[in-house]
Amino acid sequence: MQQKDTQEKAQETMPVNRKAKDTFFKTVYASEERRRKLASFLLGIEGKQITTANVRPVLFGNKENDLAFVCDAIFYVMTESQATICPNISYRLLEYITAGLRSTVDSEQLLYSRKRVYFPIPKLYLLQTGLEMKAENLPERVQYDVRLSDSYVAVDEKYREEAAEPDLEVVVHVYDFRMTLDEMFDYIEQNIIPARFEVYAGDMRDYALTANGITYMQRAVKDEKQEKYLMPKNVSTVAEYLELLINRDIFVDLLNDKEVCDMTMAQFSRDDILIYQGREEGREEGMEEGEIKGVIQTYKNLGVSMEDAKRYIMDKLYKSEEETDGYMNKYWK
Repeated sequence: MQQKDTQEKAQETMPVNRKAKDTFFKTVYASEERRRKLASFLLGIEGKQITTANVRPVLFGNKENDLAFVCDAIFYVMTESQATICPNISYRLLEYITAGLRSTVDSEQLLYSRKRVYFPIPKLYLLQTGLEMKAENLPERVQYDVRLSDSYVAVDEKYREEAAEPDLEVVVHVYDFRMTLDEMFDYIEQNIIPARFEVYAGDMRDYALTANGITYMQRAVKDEKQEKYLMPKNVSTVAEYLELLINRDIFVDLLNDKEVCDMTMAQFSRDDILIYQGREEGREEGMEEGEIKGVIQTYKNLGVSMEDAKRYIMDKLYKSEEETDGYMNKYWK
């Protein structure tokens, strides 16, 4: 890594960088070996044949998913989230996997052939990171599932149970690495990893420690009174935190690359400004609309384009283009 003063300067100038978009997560899994290890961890089977898959469903503005690959006839789709878990994540990933499966077969055979068309087996995942003020906001387990059927409307009692059984189900396997502020502080100062994370050693956990730690350090710098975010004794900047991760053998190959470090600080700076400041500004107006209003106003105050604001709301807050246009008309003034 470059000297600290250079990195600290980069950290100051990067938060409004408009080009870095969720690239650190993709950088982590750009390596075929890391994708193979991920497949092995998720299903407990050593993967061999790895093929990258680019999934771009039309519904989400043709945006490519964070991670998609095929390993030994299993089609993995994983997305990552740094904000509150969206209860509609199962439908979002349904759109992605539908586009992905369609890309693996010939469309004419799929529509007109008398022979059966075979697909790779889909597996859907969400890697959740973030910081929570209170321990009660954390999930009971790191790994749990979110189902599309949880979002189906309740039917009238006149329907028998079997008659109302849905014919479409989607299961998303969530790996939730959110941490409390105290847990993050203890990790930075004393290298204490939450006990519930112990069995999940690997790139997913390391990514969470990287994302959560950068977010914590950014907020600690902003919190001049140190009321919520105590400043650790051993580091005082994001650049120093990245050095700490290297010393703890986390993403050494990536974080020793200056370009990756700059991109990483840029990504989490931008995301945290929009998520954190947006929530604070909109807290009294209801979390969902208040958060969106805060995002829009923060983007505008930073001089970022309306199109970037729209893209963020659609991609990160899972809003349709029609909904997003409504919010933009209401709050971009």
